Amino acid sequence: MGRLTDELAKLAGTDFFQFAKRESHPKTRIRFLALGHLQSGKTKNEVAHMFQVSLTALRKWLLRFLSGGIDGLRPKAGKGRKRKLSSEQEEEFRQQVEQLQESLEGGRIRGQDVQVLLKEKFCVDHALPSVYHVLERCGLSWISARSKHPKSNLEAQEDFKKNSKKK
Repeated sequence: MGRLTDELAKLAGTDFFQFAKRESHPKTRIRFLALGHLQSGKTKNEVAHMFQVSLTALRKWLLRFLSGGIDGLRPKAGKGRKRKLSSEQEEEFRQQVEQLQESLEGGRIRGQDVQVLLKEKFCVDHALPSVYHVLERCGLSWISARSKHPKSNLEAQEDFKKNSKKK
């Protein structure tokens, strides 16, 4: 028995086509289907041609399955740049932004104010456009209402709203 036959024998107990039906990630679904066709007796060349991948890629999928099982075919986490704020820091940041907004009398905080807050309190340097992404990730909307004048009379405004309704 050759090495390829031994590898294909290890595929025997798995129903790759069923896994492919339930898989939501498209690349993983293709990997499942390719291994299912290998399992059903097609050659590596036929499967590689069918899915338009190289033999090297197909071989890597097979080795990933043999070493890690079904989870070995799924995409790995950790690609891309890591966040500068951890989830605990994001919650604290959210509270700090809300406190900053409440502390202002008449006016609103700007992106530059949030940028300074990040730099001073969290030692994180963000460009202004990415400050807005951090705010969005923390669940803070940057669309704000008109600011309230510090000398405005809220009761008079509410009375006006109640009495001026259209009939």
